[in-house]
Amino acid sequence: MADAPLSRRQMLGLLGAGLLTACSPTRRESGTEATRERHLPPPTQTTTTAPTTTTTAAPQFVSNLPPFDTVNPMSGFVAFGDFGGGPAQGQVAAGMLQWVRDGHRVDALVTTGDNVYDFGEPKFFEAHLKAPYRALQNTGLPLWVTLGNHDVAGGHGDKQLKFLGLPPLPYTKSLPGVRFLFLDGNRPGDEAQKKWLAEQLAAPSPPLFTVAVFHQPIFSCGLHGRTPAVIEHWYSMLNGAVSLVLTGHDHHYERSLSAEGTTYIVTGGGGRELYPLFPLCNPPEQRVGRSKHHFTAVETYSDRMALTAVAIDGSILDQVDIPAALPSP
Repeated sequence: MADAPLSRRQMLGLLGAGLLTACSPTRRESGTEATRERHLPPPTQTTTTAPTTTTTAAPQFVSNLPPFDTVNPMSGFVAFGDFGGGPAQGQVAAGMLQWVRDGHRVDALVTTGDNVYDFGEPKFFEAHLKAPYRALQNTGLPLWVTLGNHDVAGGHGDKQLKFLGLPPLPYTKSLPGVRFLFLDGNRPGDEAQKKWLAEQLAAPSPPLFTVAVFHQPIFSCGLHGRTPAVIEHWYSMLNGAVSLVLTGHDHHYERSLSAEGTTYIVTGGGGRELYPLFPLCNPPEQRVGRSKHHFTAVETYSDRMALTAVAIDGSILDQVDIPAALPSP
């Protein structure tokens, strides 16, 4: 009897085990990292230098990068946070528009909170949420947000979500290959929200990638630092169960990687005044830390998410591949 054809997930398992080969980047084993540098110098670490220190090599720019792949991504998005009314909000928006014009896949705009300053006032909704991104949204890109502490400070968080046509937190959104879990980091101890998160993570047949989005970070070397309540209530549920966690709150870029293989990003450089990073913080999970206005772009392929942090001058702050989890045997 002829063998049954392999499914896509079986093919992916064989690729990950090295029994088949393909034109794809190396995978990251648990607790280690395989980055796709694309001829870039190593990213600046915050362990021994001030966070604003530049590298000695000449910066690489988006327009100078070689093509991503010969295979088109199945979806893509850009993430940013802590921007509403900030002095660099327009520059970050322009950078994201240039990213799209350079031919990168973007299907949605994702925020990590603190979208409207200082108290989430409805009178600023149009100026902070719509006007800077009109050129992007004219192409039909949705804006999916979580809420930060500034968004809820005046009691207007639900109004902001309604203004954007979004449901109350928590909620889910999806793109091909990716499931987003938008959570309210202002109330991590809420039992109904914890139950919802557990149910989402236990759902059968999840997509290749799950991305959690909330405001207050689990890992950070910024002014706010780690968030004890989020760690207490969500960390054990998320760590190892999701591919990527996107947060803001501290106004910089930071990437950490847990031993269980979950990547944690602080992308709080969306426009407001920047915060410093503390070099002596140096958590063992930290891989990159930069105090620059930026956005974080992610393109999804059949075996990985390609993540790129782009500063407002077009320079690349960080690049990494997040591999798809191999299917269970």
